[in-house]
This record gives sequence, C-alpha cells and structure tokens, in this order.
Amino acid sequence: MGRYGRVGTAMGGAAVRLAGSRYLGRDLDREKHAADLRVALGGLKGPLMKAAQILSTIPDALPKEYAGELAQLQANAPPMGWPFVRRRMASELGSDWQTKFRSFEKEAARAASLGQVHRAEDHEGRQLACKVQY
Repeated sequence: MGRYGRVGTAMGGAAVRLAGSRYLGRDLDREKHAADLRVALGGLKGPLMKAAQILSTIPDALPKEYAGELAQLQANAPPMGWPFVRRRMASELGSDWQTKFRSFEKEAARAASLGQVHRAEDHEGRQLACKVQY
C-alpha cells in the first residue's frame, strides 16, 4: 500500500473514532486519538501538517491532549524515505544526480512540514546541506 493509502487509512480511522465518540456516545481515549492524529498528519506533510503545527500554537484552540501532540510536529517531523529522496533529487538534478556528490547521506539530518535536509559533500570536500522539498 502506498504512502497516501496508509496515511488515508490512519486519517479515516481517526475520523471514525471521533465521530463515534461525538455522535454515538462512545468513549474516546483522547490521548491515544491525539497521538494517532499526529502520526497521520505527520505522514501527510505539506500544508495539512503546517496547519496542524500552527493550530497547536494558538492558546485554547484545541484540547490540551491534541495541542501537545500536534506541537511535536514542530520539532519532530517524520522524514520521507530514501525512495522519495532519490526520485526528487533525480527530478531536480537528473538521473545521475549522485555523481554530483562525493557523499550524500540517505538519512535526513532534519525534517519539517515542507521539506527535509540531507548532509552531503561535494567533490572538493565542502560540506553541504541539501534541502529536499516535498
């Protein structure tokens, strides 16, 4: 299943649990639900994750469990995997993009809502920070 399928399933599950709580009177473990929502939004990246980050900074906009979980997206955004990075770098620099670097770290040094940074080194030995936008 692709990334969007997994994230869509997680978001759908979170929405169903919230609707069940609100309209059917079912108990909802708000801390677990907030954590599930953070994971789902973290997987989406882009504008939806950015909106969640901003919403978590507005006092009293969200219940404390949700504000706390979504605030984690500000400093602990999950990175995209190596297959995405390879495709994105190839689309920007060409299929031989890896030859342009002496080294390029597969693991992101940092990740945010709109992109992530990978450490690299050029052929002259200069240390580089390569930003890969989503």
